[in-house]
Order: sequence, then C-alpha cells, then structure tokens
Amino acid sequence: MMDDFEQQIKAALAKKEPSPFFEARVLGAAKRQARDRRASARMWWASAIAAALLVTTGSAWQYEREAHEQAAGREAKARLELALKITSVKLQKISQKVEGI
Repeated sequence: MMDDFEQQIKAALAKKEPSPFFEARVLGAAKRQARDRRASARMWWASAIAAALLVTTGSAWQYEREAHEQAAGREAKARLELALKITSVKLQKISQKVEGI
C-alpha cells in the first residue's frame, strides 16, 4: 500500500516534457493579461474623467442656481422698496388731508 502511494508521488513529481503548445499558451495568457490590464486602466481613466465632469457640471449648475436666486432676491428687494416708497407717499398724502380737516 505504501509502495503504491510512493510510486504515485514519484510519478506525480517526475520531470515531464511540456506539451508542444505550452509556450504559446503561456505567452498568449500573458498577452491577454496585459491587454486586460490596459483595458482596466482605460476604464479607470474613463471613470475618473466621467466623475470629474460630473463634479464640474454639478458645481457649475449649483453656482448658476445660486446666482439666479441672488438675482431674484435683489429683484424682490427692489420691488419691496418701491412698494414701501409708494405706501409712504400715499400715507403722507392721507396724513396731510387728515391734518387739513
């Protein structure tokens, strides 16, 4: 039993000639790995560029929105000031009429 096991180990560890296409398979696998790494690197760069564009676009949109809100606020303030001036003038006229009575 032990001799059979030892013979199996010797057979498994014995020097064997590689198959005729072993070198081609190894080189092909190396080329595929290199191509896959390049594809992964391109995908990483594409993702990084897309993320940068997304951040830039979002920042520009946020800036434009804030500028629009500030302009709307200034316009509302100007309208309020005009309304208060008109109200003040009208109240002064009414006050003058009331004092004249």
